Amino acid sequence: MALSVLIPTTITTAMLTSSSIPETDYAAWSGATTYALGDRVISTTTHRIYESAAGSNLNKDPTDITNRSGATIWWVDVAPTNTWAMLDDVNNTQSTGSTPIVVVLTPGSINSIYLGNLVAYSFSVVIKDAPVANIVYDSGTVFLGEPIPDYYEYFFSPFKSLVNYLLTGLPPYTDCEVTITINNNTGDVKCGILSLGMLNQLGRTVLGASAKPKTYSYINTDAFGNTSIVRRKATTDMTATCTLDVQEASYVLSVVQTVLDIPCVWIANDECSLYNGLIVFGLGSGDLTYTDSTKATLSLTVQGLI
Repeated sequence: MALSVLIPTTITTAMLTSSSIPETDYAAWSGATTYALGDRVISTTTHRIYESAAGSNLNKDPTDITNRSGATIWWVDVAPTNTWAMLDDVNNTQSTGSTPIVVVLTPGSINSIYLGNLVAYSFSVVIKDAPVANIVYDSGTVFLGEPIPDYYEYFFSPFKSLVNYLLTGLPPYTDCEVTITINNNTGDVKCGILSLGMLNQLGRTVLGASAKPKTYSYINTDAFGNTSIVRRKATTDMTATCTLDVQEASYVLSVVQTVLDIPCVWIANDECSLYNGLIVFGLGSGDLTYTDSTKATLSLTVQGLI
């Protein structure tokens, strides 16, 4: 049982070969069009949605930061486009599409894939070692059902789908093509984040790793005892400790330093179905203690991100 971190590959426009979700949320911005207050456009360069913050908005490029700040704000950055919502580094921006969603990427060398904030029933991954080569890896259909604790639950409880899944052990070809297909049995498919990258093992997880659910809901009780709740999104924080050989300490320290300000997937146990709560997307930090001349200990804290 290893403590690991998936360092994500930043997906560029050139890496996205195709997506079944068209990038047609709104019309693309045009310098020849005058936009009214509240009009929305997209940029196929930044893959973002922008909303006009002023009337008579002519030839003000929304991708130019000077048009989104200063004395006159012409545009507001709203969100990623539907195509790219699953490819950014924010978990709560979901791509939504009719089943199945099919995405084809050429991300370079990877060995792991994480799917987060899912509304789906199953998925599959097919990898070629080059876009024109034969298939070298096929995951088959991976069902996202939570484990059933007993026969009563099996027969009488409703199907519960995992909201995140980590697929590891992929062949790390330099010029691979990856096809991800996500299905749902009813309704649209939704995916908050599709993270591809290299999984880095940090050490051997010590028993006692913990997952702490956290809500951003606002709860207020007034002087008369009346309680009101403003419901907002929730996430999970995680703490875990691992041991490692002292020869590995410098490497592990450099990995943690590299991703201090990068949202990553942190894994205390990669058995997805049984220990799904110990796979958290967020910002990690930790203390490395040189226990003795042969061993070191990493105490990790992960702030879960929405």
